[in-house]
Amino acid sequence: MSSYQIDTTGLDVKLRLSGEVTIEQARAFHNALKAAIRPGQRLTINAAGMTRLDAAALQIILSAARSASTVYASSSSPAWEEAFRRFALEDPITSIAT
Repeated sequence: MSSYQIDTTGLDVKLRLSGEVTIEQARAFHNALKAAIRPGQRLTINAAGMTRLDAAALQIILSAARSASTVYASSSSPAWEEAFRRFALEDPITSIAT
């Protein structure tokens, strides 16, 4: 089972994270997000089911967020918030929106 699901409808890209999102899925995760997100699209991230996020996966998410016109975090998790703290990113919304 994949640790991420990407749904695209028009300008909306919804990214749902679950379980461990780590370097093991990095190549496929990067390619899937790169194919899904185009300039002008809105990215909504749901991390409610995520239990771990490593540096490689976080970097991929931040890169994808920079490609989107708007970024929303619809749901969080302790692991999501901990990953941002661990990598000295104070506020997940601010970090991914800039």
